Formats: sequence, structure tokens, C-alpha cells
Amino acid sequence: MNPATTIATTSSGISTTQFLVVLALMLILMVAGLAGLTQRRSRRLTSWHWLDRLSDLVLSKDPKQTVLLLRYLVGAANSVAGIAALNYGVSEKVIEADGSSWLTATAIFCALGFYTVMRMGLNQRLADPSMAAPQIICAVIFLAWGYTLGGPGSPIALLLLFVFLMFSIFTSTTRTLIQACLVAAVAFGVAMTHVAQSTPQVPYMAKLQLVYFCVMLFMLVSVCVLVSQFNRMRDKSTRRKQELSEALARIQDLATRDELTGLFNRRHMLELLNNEKHRSIRSERRFCIALIDVDRFKSVNDTHGHGVGDEVLASVAGVITGGLRETDVVARWGGEEFLVMFTDTDCPTAELVLSRIQMMLSATMVSQAVPSLHVTFSAGLTHYDAEEMLTRTIDRADRGLYMAKAGGRNRVVRLEPGQPEVAPPAAPAGKPTTMSSVALENRHAFDVGGMGKHVHRPA
Repeated sequence: MNPATTIATTSSGISTTQFLVVLALMLILMVAGLAGLTQRRSRRLTSWHWLDRLSDLVLSKDPKQTVLLLRYLVGAANSVAGIAALNYGVSEKVIEADGSSWLTATAIFCALGFYTVMRMGLNQRLADPSMAAPQIICAVIFLAWGYTLGGPGSPIALLLLFVFLMFSIFTSTTRTLIQACLVAAVAFGVAMTHVAQSTPQVPYMAKLQLVYFCVMLFMLVSVCVLVSQFNRMRDKSTRRKQELSEALARIQDLATRDELTGLFNRRHMLELLNNEKHRSIRSERRFCIALIDVDRFKSVNDTHGHGVGDEVLASVAGVITGGLRETDVVARWGGEEFLVMFTDTDCPTAELVLSRIQMMLSATMVSQAVPSLHVTFSAGLTHYDAEEMLTRTIDRADRGLYMAKAGGRNRVVRLEPGQPEVAPPAAPAGKPTTMSSVALENRHAFDVGGMGKHVHRPA
């Protein structure tokens, strides 16, 4: 006598009420356990450490694997219900014991095999990690097998079949479910033919099985139609979600990028500067900023037009970006001004980088329309001091830029915190002199969020 037959024989003394109570408790505990594990994954209750360890043991620490295993265990719960009902029929001596024993043993072996493969992560090597197709086909074959053994309880197999198929709508592709429906039609057709031929003493059995088969075919076709419509809706929802994500990405890009140069705009650069300021305070690392202005840009616009001026700005932005490290950031600060943030860098090193970029710009054709046109830039450079406001650092770089302009252009002037300034030469007629430090800082503080007004300094 094999083990399954022994189990069926020993359970023959269990009453109907006792069996149903045990089955109900088993299903309630299984569903509650799955719900508890899911809740544990999402909430991480610190007081229930044992539930956390159980979750890692039964499921996985990988969130994707956890979802796949939970879906599989829900399907396995339905399988356990079917096997329990089959063996209850054996205990009541209305179902053949040997055939039920083989079905029970084979089903448990397959269920444990699928769980082992998924728990060990071997399913991740497959094209479909959920292994939906083999699971559904195995379930259909076992249900058809159970239908041939079920006797008066055979319709339970049909009920479980459609539970499996409807549940699989959310986890399988249209092709997989259509294949499962075809397998179900063939397997249950064979099973119903076997039932009709094995009970010739019942005159209406053949006609009853034919009715069952026709109703099943109608329901399988309905499932295929529902699956097709559901997947079309899901594909449409996925496309719209992707379009929405792309639209949000474009909106975010427009909100943080300058349209002409493709660099970060002033508002986003201020956010990056604030983040870098807090990081440098925590790590005690220094960062530098440089304020760059294209020399005599107004004459470029007046002589060649604003189209050429825009082309020059885009070219200068490309040269500056190409001369920086990946960790450095450049933004269009306003008009023909650019601001560069050198992370984890001291001023002498940043000054060498700016000098190299000036050499690169002098050898660059900045306009296709005017190939002979060449431009230069002046820059004010300083580093952030942890004891000061960020606006004061920007003000100091701005004053260094003014000194570079007033001192002859195409140069970099470095100002350290507390360093005395050399008075620049007198400004050209009609141009205001250098603004005071307080006035400049107030201007930055007042207009810190926008592109800012252009500071009148020598072109």
C-alpha cells in the first residue's frame, strides 16, 4: 500500500463536519498567512521579528521574487483545496483510492518543484520568470485528471479550472491563456469521453458529459474574449503611462534646462549650489564657483544679429561643458553669463581648468554663419566659505568678474574670502562704477529664483 492510500484509509473515520472545519481552518490560515506576509513586507512591524524572519524564509528578500511567490502560493492554495476535496471523496468511498493517491502524490511533487525553483531564484534565468505557462498547463492537466476520478464531485474540477484561468488573466499574456484554453478543451474532452464510456450503466451520462463539454467550450471562448479585451486595456494603459512619464520628463527638463544652450537654468543651479553647500559643510570639503561672461557680446549682436549671438552662446556653452569634469556643473546664469560649480576643487586647480577652456574657445569656430568670428570670456573665481551665506560667495565671484572685465578682459580673476580688492581702472564713459558688496548681495538675495537682471559691467 503506497503512502497516499494509507493517508486516504486513515482519514476514513473523519466525519463530514470535522473534515469541512479542518479544510476551512486550513484555508483561513493560509490566506491569513499570505496577507500577513504581504503586510509585513510593506509595513515592517518592528515588534514582530519572527514574522520578518518567516517572510524572508518562505518568500524572498527580493521584492520582485516576493510578488511572484505570493501569486504562486495563492494558486497553490486552490490546488490544495481541490486535492483535499478529492481525498475527502476517497474517505467517503465514492472515489477510487489508487488513482487519487497517484494524483495527490504527483500534484504535491509538482507544486513543491515549482516552489523550489522559484525560491532558489532559478526562474530569473527564464524569459518569463513567473513561469505562468507551465504552471497553468500543469494545473489544467491535473484538473482534467481529477475530473476523471471525481465521480459525483467532478464539476468541482470545472469550477477550479475557471478560477485558475480568471486568476491568470492578471499574470499571463493573451497567448499563454489561449494555449491554456486549448489544452483545457483537449484534456477535458478526453476526460469527459472517458467518464461517459466508463459508466455505461447510467443512460444519460454520455449526454450529460456532452452538455458539460459544450458549456465548457462556451466558457473557454468567453475567457479568451475577456483576456483579449483585458490585455488591450492593459496595453493601452501601459502606453498612456509611458506617454505620461515622457511628458513629465519633458516638463521637468523644461523646468530645469535652458532652451537655447541645453544647460541647467539659474533656478535649478541654485538648488544644486544649496545641496553642495550642505554637503561641503558636512564633509568639510571645499567647492569653487566661477562666474563667466562672454566678452563684447553686445557688439556680436549689433554687428551680426541675434541669430549669430544665439549660435555663439550655444557654442560657448558646449566648449565650457567639454572642458569640465563629469562632477562639475555649468548653468546659464542669465544673458551671456554662465556659472560653473567645481566640486571638491580648490581655486588654483579651477583657475587652471578655466584657462584651458579659454584656450579651447580661442581655437573654436563659434558660428557657422560667420566662420571668422572668435570670442573670449572673462571670469571671476572664488570658493565657498562655510561661515558665509551662499549669496555672498556669488557676490564675490561677480566682483571678480567685474575686475576681470575692467582689467582688460579674456582673463580670470580669483578672489579669496577676505582678500582686499585692487581697485579697477575707471569705467568707460556712460558706464556705472563697481557696485558695493552689500548692494550686489542684496541684488542676488532679491532675485535669487529667476534669471536675474543683467549687471551693467564692461562688455
